[in-house]
Amino acid sequence: MDDLLADFLAETREMLEALGGELVAWEDDPGDRARLDAIFRFFHTVKGNCGFFEFPRLEALSHAAEDALADVRANRRQADSTLVSAVLAILDRIGDMADAIEEGTEFPAGGDEGLIAALEPEADVSALLQSSLVSGDDGQHKLPSSQRSIRLPVELLDRVMSGVSDMVLARNELARRLRESSVEASVGEPFERLSAIIADVRDAMTRTRMQRIESLFGGMPRLVRDLSAELGKQTMIDVDGGEVELDREMIEIIRNPLTHIIRNAIDHGIETPAARLAAGKRDMGLLSITARQSGNQILIDIVDDGRGIDDTRLVEKAVAAGIIGAAHATRLSPRERTALIFEPGISTAETVTAISGRGVGMDVVRANIERIGGTIEVESIPGTGTRFSLRVPLTLTIIPALTVSIAGQRFAIPRSSIEEIARVDAGTLEMSRVGGAMLAKIRERRLPCLALADLLRMDSGVADEERTLIVLRLTGGELFALAVDRVHDHEELVVKPVAPAIIAAGIYAGTTLTDDGNPILLLEATGLARAGGLQFDALERSMRQAGTPEAAKAARTTPVLLFIGRDGRRKAMPMAVVARIEEVGPGAVETDGDRMRVVIGDRILPLAGTDEVPLPDEELRLFRLHDGRTEIGYAIHEALGIRQIKAEFVAADHSGDIAGVVLIDGEPTSVIAPYKLFARHAARTSGEASPVCHLPADDPWIQNFVRPMVEAAGYRIINDGDGEADLAIMTQPEDGVAISARKVIRLRSEPADLQDEPDSIYRYDHAGLLSALNLSRGRQSL
Repeated sequence: MDDLLADFLAETREMLEALGGELVAWEDDPGDRARLDAIFRFFHTVKGNCGFFEFPRLEALSHAAEDALADVRANRRQADSTLVSAVLAILDRIGDMADAIEEGTEFPAGGDEGLIAALEPEADVSALLQSSLVSGDDGQHKLPSSQRSIRLPVELLDRVMSGVSDMVLARNELARRLRESSVEASVGEPFERLSAIIADVRDAMTRTRMQRIESLFGGMPRLVRDLSAELGKQTMIDVDGGEVELDREMIEIIRNPLTHIIRNAIDHGIETPAARLAAGKRDMGLLSITARQSGNQILIDIVDDGRGIDDTRLVEKAVAAGIIGAAHATRLSPRERTALIFEPGISTAETVTAISGRGVGMDVVRANIERIGGTIEVESIPGTGTRFSLRVPLTLTIIPALTVSIAGQRFAIPRSSIEEIARVDAGTLEMSRVGGAMLAKIRERRLPCLALADLLRMDSGVADEERTLIVLRLTGGELFALAVDRVHDHEELVVKPVAPAIIAAGIYAGTTLTDDGNPILLLEATGLARAGGLQFDALERSMRQAGTPEAAKAARTTPVLLFIGRDGRRKAMPMAVVARIEEVGPGAVETDGDRMRVVIGDRILPLAGTDEVPLPDEELRLFRLHDGRTEIGYAIHEALGIRQIKAEFVAADHSGDIAGVVLIDGEPTSVIAPYKLFARHAARTSGEASPVCHLPADDPWIQNFVRPMVEAAGYRIINDGDGEADLAIMTQPEDGVAISARKVIRLRSEPADLQDEPDSIYRYDHAGLLSALNLSRGRQSL
C-alpha cells in the first residue's frame, strides 16, 4: 500500500506542476479542446484514486471540479476567468493536501465548501476564495515537505547502473595497477576514499532496482477469485510478506511460474465445497502465499489445504510415459514420487481443460526457476494439502561467482551452484572414460563428469589428469563434475543480459566484464548438464538409495559396466570391483609362460581378459580391478556404459570366469564372476604382508642367482640376525649355525639325489625350486 500511495502522490504532483500553466493557457484560448480534456482527465484520475485510498475531502474537491469542466465540455457553460480562478484554487488545495498526506499530518478542517461553491456560475469567487483561505489554512499549515519522488524511465536507470558497473571495473583495474607499480603513499588515501564512494554509489543504484514483492502479489486475489468462480469452488487467499524487496527483473521472471503454481493449486488442489465437507473440512479452501528474506535469497511458499498430490497416480503416469521403469518405481521414496510432477508430460488431470491437463507446466516452471539460479521443492500430504517452496536470489545484478578458464578464455560459474573444488593430481579423486563419457571418483563416489572444453568445442591442450574438477549441485540435489583447465578466483560480478542468440545456446545466464575490461560469460549449471546429455534422475536416485537399510532390503539389481571383450563378445563387469579404466601402450604388457602381466605406473599387475586374442599394436584398454587387497588388470575392446541388471541370471554351465548370462538391452551378455577372476589371477599388493625368506649374505651365488627368483615369488629377503623367517635357503648343511626359520630349503651341487641329503634340491632345478617356494608361501598364508 505504501508504494501505491507514493506512486499516487508522485503522479499527482507531476500533473499539478503541468496543469498550472495549462489552465492559464486554456483561459487565453477557451476553444482549445485538447487542454480542456487534459485538465478534465486529471481531476477524473484524482477522484478515482481518492476513492481507492479513502480521501473523501480530496475526492469531493476533484469531483466538483470535474463536474464544472464536464459542463464546459458539453457546451452547457462557457469558460471564463472566474472559473479558471476557482479551478486554480482547487489545484492549490489538492497540492497542499498531498503535502500533508506525505508528511503524515492532518490538514486543517474547513474551507472546502467555499472552494466548491466558487465553481458555481455567477458566484462571488473572490469572497468565497478568501473565506476558504482563512478558514482552511488559518496560517498553520506546514510548508511542503522537502522529500520528493520523481519518475524516471527504467531504461535510464539501467544506463546509470551500467555506468556504475563500468566505474567499479575501472576502479578495480586502477587498484591492480597501483599495486603493481611504485606510487607515492599520498595517492593511497584519496584512492581509498574514492573506492568507498564508488561502493556507496553502487549500493544506492542497486537499491533503485529493488521493488516490493507486493506488486507481484497484488494481482493474485483477483486471479484466485476468477479461477474459483470458473471452477465452482470457494477459496480464500492469505498473502503475507509483501514488504519484502526483490529485484524488479526478478519479479517479472517469477511472475509466470508463480501464476502457474496458483492455477494448479486451485484446479488440482482445492476441492469443491461438497467434497470438502464430505472430507470433514470447511467448505472454503485456503491458499496461503508468504515471502521472506533469508540472506541473499527470497523464500516464497505457496500452501493450499486441498486434496494433496496423488503420488501413486504420478508414478503410474511416469511409468506409462516411459520416464521410469516399473521395477525402479517400486523403490522410489515418497519425496521422489512427488517430485515426478516436475517431469515433462506428467499431469494428474483426467481431462484437458483451458486451465490444466496438457502436461506442460511444472517442468517449465522448474526450468525457469533454475535458469535464474533458484530452486523449487514440493511437499504434499494426501488429503491435507501441498506446499511449493521457491528459493530465488535477491538480485540478478550482482552475484558471487568463481572464474575459471579454458584454452585461455575465462568463464564464470555462480558460487551458489558449486559444491566443492578438487584437483585430479591431488590424489583425492580419479578420472576415467567409459564409452566416450567421463566418470570422476571422489571419495569412493562416482559422479558423471563433463569437460568444459568438450562442451564448448575448444582445444584446451590440457590432459584430463591435469585439470581441476568443480562439483556442481543442481536444484534437485544431483551432483556432477565439470573439468576446467584452471580456477582463478572468487569475485562479486555485475551481471548484464546477453543477446538472445547466446541465451538460446542454453548454457549461459549472462555476461560480465573483468577488471581489465574483457568479457566473461556466466555459465548455467542446469544448462551445462542438459547440454552434456547427463541422465541425472536415474543416476542420483540409485546413489541416494544405496546405503539405506530400506534400499538394501529391496535391492534386486546390480550395477555393472557393459563392455565388449577382446574376443568380441558382450560382457558385464560388476561395478563394485572396477576401480578405473586405463589405457597402456603395447610395451607395457609382458608374457611370462601362460600368464600375462601389465605395467601400470609403478605397479606390475596380472592381466586377464586376453582370451588368447593377439594384443593390439596400438594402446590397450583395460579395467583396473580391486577387491580391497589385491589388484588385477582386465583387457577390453570397448566400454559401453553402466547398466542395472537383475541379481538372478542364467548360471554358466562351464568353468572359467563367467558367472552367468543375462539380457542387457535385449542382447545376451556374459556376467564376469569377480570371485573366480581374482582366484585365478590375484596378485599380492604392496599393502599385504609378504612371507620372509633368509638368504646367506656371504654367498655370492645365492645373492646373484637365487635372490631374484625368491623376490619374484613374493618373498621379502632378510639377512642374519634380522629376525625369524618363514623360509631359509642354504647351499650346505648349517654346520651348527642357528637359523630361525619355519622351513629350510637346502641346495646341493650335484644333480643326482644324495642319500645324506634326501630333502635337498639341485641348485639348477628351476621347476623344483619354484615349486618349493610356492608350496612354502601357500603354507605361510594358511
